[in-house]
Amino acid sequence: MKKPINLHTIPALQEIYIREGVKLRLLDQSHAARLLEILEADSIIRDNVTVASRMHTQKDVANEIDSYHKDEGLIRYVLMRDDNPIGLVSLWRDDGFWGKKNLDDYGFGYFLDQSERGKGLVTSAIQSLMDIVVKNLEVNQFVAFCEDLNKTSIAVLSKLGFRPTEETFSEPNNGWIERKYIKPVK
Repeated sequence: MKKPINLHTIPALQEIYIREGVKLRLLDQSHAARLLEILEADSIIRDNVTVASRMHTQKDVANEIDSYHKDEGLIRYVLMRDDNPIGLVSLWRDDGFWGKKNLDDYGFGYFLDQSERGKGLVTSAIQSLMDIVVKNLEVNQFVAFCEDLNKTSIAVLSKLGFRPTEETFSEPNNGWIERKYIKPVK
């Protein structure tokens, strides 16, 4: 089996234009304070998003930055509107975190400032990322994991063409039950 490509080496994945005034920029420490503000304003995010559940201090954000820089199959982006961080989007290769390795499967996770919801920003960001990933990598399917009660995220996934599966998983860090959603490419 060939070694999977390091996502950090793909130029098209470094900064992504979404639409006028909106882009994905690689997460760095300068975004920490604003992301923590978003999480403090909406505690439900930490109850639904694995990475958010680990971000309580600037040091926690720094740890997430270090972690994703060391992981060749993970990129964390800040969703920016007019150079102001409004959310986080993660792109990851399925390296077996949820069970069996599927190295041609790529997944997404995200959270958004509650005042920015309903504007299609996450949907546009994930669609842009999927388009770039398909152009630059061999992709079998896209995946996401979401709790059945998280209707907002389910709506985003549905708009993007994801469909729920019968597979559920106990999220390894927090234990909540998440359903697997897929969007086949091939």
